[in-house]
Amino acid sequence: MSRGLADYGNLIFTLAVALVFIAVLSLVANSLFRFTPTVEVTDCSLTSDTINNNGLTTITFTLKSNDKNDAHTIRVEFSSHPLVTFMLGSQLLPKENDIWYYTENLNPDASHTQSIKVSASLESGIAKLSYRITVNFYRDGNQFYDKNFDLTVKRP
Repeated sequence: MSRGLADYGNLIFTLAVALVFIAVLSLVANSLFRFTPTVEVTDCSLTSDTINNNGLTTITFTLKSNDKNDAHTIRVEFSSHPLVTFMLGSQLLPKENDIWYYTENLNPDASHTQSIKVSASLESGIAKLSYRITVNFYRDGNQFYDKNFDLTVKRP
């Protein structure tokens, strides 16, 4: 009987050692193969989620290049209801097929912060309405991040 208990104790010890080994191996592998994105969005925010009819708010985003060697073409696309417009300063952003866009060449190891003004209006007879704004980020033609905002527009 004592021989069986010793075998059972050895089995438990072997399993404990194996679990510790797997945990350590997992931590080492994770640190060795940690993926750092080529370009990341470190901030994307809407200044105010409620504005008056024909009012303004701002979407601000920050891009960070983790690439030490190459520049990347960034395209940020904005889509929403037709009564929502997007501007860089006082100029409307370019628009293709109901998609507004902003482009930037992001240099190696650089960060870039940009503010895009957002204006929205209401149709006649509507007192308050929420619009969904979708922001999609592309690096060299490939989407790598997206964010949605809900903007409420009301009559004063």
